[in-house]
Amino acid sequence: MSLESSKGIYSIRELIPDDKESVLAIWSEGRSFLKEMGVDQWQKGDYPGEEAFLEDLKENIGRVVVHGSTIVAVFAFTLTPETSYSTLKGSWKTKEGEYLTIHRSAVKKEEKGKGIMGLILSYAADEAARNKKKSIRIDTHKENKAMQSALEKNGFENMGELTLLSGSEEGDKRLGYEKLISI
Repeated sequence: MSLESSKGIYSIRELIPDDKESVLAIWSEGRSFLKEMGVDQWQKGDYPGEEAFLEDLKENIGRVVVHGSTIVAVFAFTLTPETSYSTLKGSWKTKEGEYLTIHRSAVKKEEKGKGIMGLILSYAADEAARNKKKSIRIDTHKENKAMQSALEKNGFENMGELTLLSGSEEGDKRLGYEKLISI
């Protein structure tokens, strides 16, 4: 899948071991960006970091967006149920196991506003359909207005608040978003 812009073509490929330095730098930049915005998401410990990179690589769920030979964004997706989503104060559109989840998405600062998040979400929709999933879910911090805006622009709906059940941010609240897709 690719996106053509006035700056060239952006494409998505699977994560490989040689991507480690670039991916960790993008996640670190993302942490700094969130901190500058006053958002405490990704501020506890080194998440996402090397451990998440290695897990995404091992599970073959990590993807990068490349422009030429440069990695400009990173994300992961899972096809298995996300346990934290059972804590939603609200109602999901689909049943447990009928969705794809996007995790750890980050775009390089100089690439923001170029439609890259839309490309990622479109890729996720294609993967969900290919795997017979009825929707895409993603969660974000209530103060992460940039991500909320990108999600809403791409047809996602805020389904309510949920609580993270594991990891360095265990117990933290997030907003759960969902978008139905055609399969």
